[in-house]
Amino acid sequence: MTGGALVVFTTTSLLPAPLLPPQLNPAKAHLYNVRRPRRAHYGFAVTSDILVEHALRWYSTEFTREDFDRADPILVRTVAVGAAEEHLELDPEHPILEFPLVETPDGLRPCIAIYDSHIRSSWNLDEEKERKQIEVIKRELMLPETQEPMWYYSNCR
Repeated sequence: MTGGALVVFTTTSLLPAPLLPPQLNPAKAHLYNVRRPRRAHYGFAVTSDILVEHALRWYSTEFTREDFDRADPILVRTVAVGAAEEHLELDPEHPILEFPLVETPDGLRPCIAIYDSHIRSSWNLDEEKERKQIEVIKRELMLPETQEPMWYYSNCR
């Protein structure tokens, strides 16, 4: 309550955002009368083309653009995400990245996610490792220097 008025948060307009709103944080959601907050992911929402270009750079001897143009989109996504899984992890021995579909103002997009709002135990990167992980993702995917990771709603709960 603020000034006698009840403050109501709508969860549909909160994301994308650079910080996770507290009502989407499972540890704090009860303070906002939210019993089951929507799942959110922190990372980079990218286009499928960015993932395909990344895969083609790594697998240029196995695949061509024409191969991907003719292939089933599910297979293309599998190969593209596989390349991302293999080459974007800061520490391949201890993978942390997830590759969900997220909601953006432009529709559903693949996401290279560093954190999942529902798995607090995965929020264990110190600032230096997080910065390095972000740098690896930006460099490998050739993202603009100005693009920063954001929180996005997951396509699933």
